[in-house]
Amino acid sequence: MEPLDMLRNEHGLIRQYVDHLADAADKIKNEQRPPREFFEKATQFSKEFADQYHHVKEEYMMFVRLAMKKGGEMDGEIESLRHQHEMGKNYISTIRGCLDAYAEGDPARTTDIVESLGSYVAMERQHIHTEDHVFFPLVAEEFTDTDMDQVRVEFDKARQKAGADVFERNHKLVTEMGSMLQHM
Repeated sequence: MEPLDMLRNEHGLIRQYVDHLADAADKIKNEQRPPREFFEKATQFSKEFADQYHHVKEEYMMFVRLAMKKGGEMDGEIESLRHQHEMGKNYISTIRGCLDAYAEGDPARTTDIVESLGSYVAMERQHIHTEDHVFFPLVAEEFTDTDMDQVRVEFDKARQKAGADVFERNHKLVTEMGSMLQHM
């Protein structure tokens, strides 16, 4: 699979994850409470798949090369994407930090979770759209076949480091999250 296709495929999984988070926020607003385990799976997915795998490939393997090719012309836009990755980590960290109180029914921490979910979902949907429709086409235009071959090798190394089944493991997490919401 080509590197950009890999990233787009991963974006598909992340979009499913984000949709489940949006559904969870809606359920809470309607006085249904997804189980703590739902959010534990969500924070696990965010850390393992998004932060330690997908974003690493984008930031350190793809966008570094793009920045060099563009001679600094894209630095602001690339830094904005990195900042959004950090903001996403912060929203998920807030959710993780509220889980004990949420499990005990604390309304203030439940509100913190709903607000963090809303902010994360909105940001992540726009972020993925920007990458898919602005940055990835630019990469396709700017990168030579040799560049793509080098990125593919780096992506393969990242997959081996994360575990050859990283996508499948995390797909299972997202599927389990969806099942939890359906069975409420």
